[in-house]
Amino acid sequence: MNTPELQRLKMEWLAARESGDAEAQRKLLLDHPGEQAALVDFMAGYYATETVALEENATLLPLTQRATQKALERVFVAPAVAANLAELRRNRHLSKVDVAKGLRLSVDVWNKFESGAIELVSLSTRQLDRLAAYFQVSIEQFSTLLNSSQPAVSFNRRQTREAARNEQQSLQKQSFTDAIARSTMSQEDQQFWLDA
Repeated sequence: MNTPELQRLKMEWLAARESGDAEAQRKLLLDHPGEQAALVDFMAGYYATETVALEENATLLPLTQRATQKALERVFVAPAVAANLAELRRNRHLSKVDVAKGLRLSVDVWNKFESGAIELVSLSTRQLDRLAAYFQVSIEQFSTLLNSSQPAVSFNRRQTREAARNEQQSLQKQSFTDAIARSTMSQEDQQFWLDA
């Protein structure tokens, strides 16, 4: 668990490491036996990622880049504890309007994200990066949460066949570009997302 106290200790260790103060690093471990295991994991992650960063002109394989990213996430970021995008938004204590404004989307487009109506494959890497960065999660985490966001299907025995067919069509996935085109977003905001 990445508590505020543990985060503070990590930052103190980094400061001591950067200043070359080995005694302060050792003292930090000895003075906080309860956080010792988490600090040791942090240090191991730091040294592993530092080794990769120090290699000059190194072309990192995608597998190495993903491993490095995962190590950094484990060290610095608390995991996103959410089953879907709606839960992620609620965990951040945000309303749909807050998210829509913060992302320069309309509420109707954000609703499509939360209901799982936007196709993940229709999003560019840059668009995914913007969405993930807003919630301070990785692109992989955001993608997983988007895929986990499924529309709720309601069954009504009295529903006519036509109404059931219309409901089925409304649950179909659509591209992000199509959702933007059908939205109430301003031209400027549409362009902001389409240029990404």
